[in-house]
Amino acid sequence: MRILGVDIGTVRLGMAVSDPMGMTAQPLPTIEGGSAKKVSKSILSLVLEYEKTNSEKQKIKTVVIGNPIHLNGTESDMSKMAKECVRLLKEYFKQNFTREIDIILQDERLTSVAAEKVLLSADLSRKKRKEIKDRVAAQLILQNYLDIKKVLI
Repeated sequence: MRILGVDIGTVRLGMAVSDPMGMTAQPLPTIEGGSAKKVSKSILSLVLEYEKTNSEKQKIKTVVIGNPIHLNGTESDMSKMAKECVRLLKEYFKQNFTREIDIILQDERLTSVAAEKVLLSADLSRKKRKEIKDRVAAQLILQNYLDIKKVLI
């Protein structure tokens, strides 16, 4: 089964999905962000799309949402939004699925900075960096989660 990584935002929503083995993260197209409700419904729609496949390996089993806490560990406004998304998704998943889908809040401190560095090293224009930064951040959030999971197994 697959794992979905999410970099939430009020402007753009970055998303990435793991391969069926849960080893690598691949970015998905960025979609429009918004309120916690809008973002949660967008995540639900994507999970439902994967659910339509006949193969269990293709379905989403876990959603990892980046938690943008401040460097000193305190909650940011976006961190509060991430927690609200978790709450809403639990509700939506309960209404739409007979199986359980795990939702994990993953510390994402400095992933946007790391994404920007990766894109700068690729010598992309400012416009192009802005277009893909959120999906690269989602990919980093998910890959960090996958790497931690491998170490713990």
